[in-house]
Amino acid sequence: MRLLRFIYCFALVSVLTAACKKDDADTKTEPKEIYGTTDGRTVLVYMVSDNDMASQSWVDLREMLNGAKYIGEKDHLVVYMDDTSLPRIYDITAANAGQSYTELTPVYSFEEEVNSCDKQQLAWVLGYVKEHYPAKSYGMVMWSHGSGWIPSLPSQNTKTWGVKTRVFGLDYNNNVSSRVVAKKMDIADIRDAMLDFGKVDYMIFDVCFMQGMEVLYTLKDVAKVVIGSPAEVPGDGAPYNTMMRPMFEDDNYVEDIVLTYYTDYKNSVNYGILLSAVDCEKLEAFAQATRPYIQKYKEKLLTMDYDDEQGRPAILDYYWYGKYTDYGYPDYYDMRGLMKAVLTEEEMAAWEEELYKIIITNIYTNVWYTALMNRTYKTVDGDQYSGITMHVPLKKYVSPESKFTKYASSYYDTEWAKVVWE
Repeated sequence: MRLLRFIYCFALVSVLTAACKKDDADTKTEPKEIYGTTDGRTVLVYMVSDNDMASQSWVDLREMLNGAKYIGEKDHLVVYMDDTSLPRIYDITAANAGQSYTELTPVYSFEEEVNSCDKQQLAWVLGYVKEHYPAKSYGMVMWSHGSGWIPSLPSQNTKTWGVKTRVFGLDYNNNVSSRVVAKKMDIADIRDAMLDFGKVDYMIFDVCFMQGMEVLYTLKDVAKVVIGSPAEVPGDGAPYNTMMRPMFEDDNYVEDIVLTYYTDYKNSVNYGILLSAVDCEKLEAFAQATRPYIQKYKEKLLTMDYDDEQGRPAILDYYWYGKYTDYGYPDYYDMRGLMKAVLTEEEMAAWEEELYKIIITNIYTNVWYTALMNRTYKTVDGDQYSGITMHVPLKKYVSPESKFTKYASSYYDTEWAKVVWE
């Protein structure tokens, strides 16, 4: 879940690498006032922590129990947890507010290990939720590691290949020490698993690098709104003890979720956070509005200089591929920064009008902490920030020296690339 979980965006377990979760949220509280929705909402937290993040998932579960006082009588928080124990499902209601994690009793327990990054497993969990906790409104939280649109390689041996990549999730089947043949889930698999379930009102990616146009466009038929970060997410991730309230609100819940998440980091001396919420139901029109510009300036996008005179990214970039090549990631350029670099002033004004039709809200702290880029802080150029990334299939990614070569050509398999780039 949140990116930074390790030094390779996958697993920072130390606080410095932003992969440690906070331990200060485990205070028992008595429910004072129940909020919740009028007609009921079920929120599924799909927690894949059968990896280096197991202890952090327990901290987050405690945060959810502390925030359970905000769950209404018709609401349910359903947590699917696959950590270093056998997978299980919890149903958390207001009655659980203030309880400890050890006091929870699963409503369903699996008798053997499963691959939680298999789309059939996700589909099964969604089916269980819909059957046992039907509601007029649904929300969903995807909790684990993340790296955006990059395709997964199910048989990948990370030690041998040296490329530590996955799209969503990381399931070691209770064999964390080996870190070999890590199981991951493609974004298209998430979409396919959700098709029978129907659209959720919102999907939160509490992981790194997931707020990219390639991810959003793939999920447009299964999620009305996607909330996430275009960059690394601190190991602390979402502040569930406070964010539980907007997660079960009737009105303005999208804006309130983002604001509550952001406020926790704004008031902290650590890390920083970059967030946006996108209306996925408007993405088809946005793609059609963007395609003419990409086609017109494709050559410029593919050949222009992306660095300034000091060798630093001239375009807002959430991972500097040219300097940090150890992890096999490409650049994660902010889409607004890219378009400003090629469009005329008049074109930019017209395109931004379309952009802000899909952005419900976006926000950022002035600096954010990166574990992948030398464990330091980076500043945000507000003139380029949109909170959404877009990949550019540059030739440098397919060079013999590039660790990203194995994945570069697969970009044209994404739905976004088929519509806009080809």
